[in-house]
Amino acid sequence: MLTKDVIKTMSDETLVPLGFVSEGKKVRIVSIIGGSRIRNRIIEMGLRKGIDVTIIKNSFGPVIIAIGQTRFALGRGISAKILTRLINGKVNK
Repeated sequence: MLTKDVIKTMSDETLVPLGFVSEGKKVRIVSIIGGSRIRNRIIEMGLRKGIDVTIIKNSFGPVIIAIGQTRFALGRGISAKILTRLINGKVNK
């Protein structure tokens, strides 16, 4: 299970699970973790490595994100499997 702690990769890049990013922040998808079924499901939704997303709502219930004018509602489990990097390179704690 992932915690609220950020994840450091071998390249010392700070990655944050999508479900832990604050509302209004813009992030880039860096990696999708999990088995092949969940990874394929996420990719089929159009959420791929390198895509920039904006967090619309991240309080209770699903995480609502935007890619351009398209909105997605993601459950907490799926949002924890999408690792992101903040566009500005800063992590707010």
